[in-house]
Amino acid sequence: MTIIGVKIDKKFMRDLLILILGVGLYVLSVQLFVIPNRLASNGVAGFSVLMDFVFGINPALTFFLVNVPLFIFGGRSLPRRILLLSIPGALSMSGWLMIYEALGVTGFQFSHVIFAGIFDGLLSGFGAGLVIISEGTFGGSILLSRILEEQWNFKIDKVLFMVDVVVLSVSLLTFLSLPNFAVTLLSCYIFSKMTLIVGREDYRKSLMNRGKRIYQKVFAA
Repeated sequence: MTIIGVKIDKKFMRDLLILILGVGLYVLSVQLFVIPNRLASNGVAGFSVLMDFVFGINPALTFFLVNVPLFIFGGRSLPRRILLLSIPGALSMSGWLMIYEALGVTGFQFSHVIFAGIFDGLLSGFGAGLVIISEGTFGGSILLSRILEEQWNFKIDKVLFMVDVVVLSVSLLTFLSLPNFAVTLLSCYIFSKMTLIVGREDYRKSLMNRGKRIYQKVFAA
């Protein structure tokens, strides 16, 4: 069986399950750490929150409108398999959100909000890393980073972090407090690195090699 020239086999279904699991962890992180501690979301999700606060535009509508040109551009530059996986990836974000709301997942409030930022960066980055492993996306900044990586060899973590910096800077000027801005920025940095560590084997190997060199220098001295 094929869809738009993409073979639907066991590997595709496995990658689809990994993708949906990764999206689920990403959304869970938002529910557990971001919303209860009044942090800003990263990427296009954060931009959607910003547009809702400033102009009263429904976040789901903003997310859809931003993704349309990204999917069109991606259709010209990305393999069809990535695009085909990205459609259920984008749809599953809303699905997981409804599931967590139905289950009454409310999250944790921390007396020191920095812990919320750290845990959010780790969990959401792990989820996004699984999405990268699946060779799909859930739209937004992940899709943009895959397009830039495919076409111009941009690093995924750098694209994600730069998008976050832009969104958070505008959020700081409108509704985000300075302490929460700093914590969210830390969370976004951890998120971008965690995404690459989980999602890219060559990056993990480079980190291990770097660690070995440091270890040898320290203990050889």
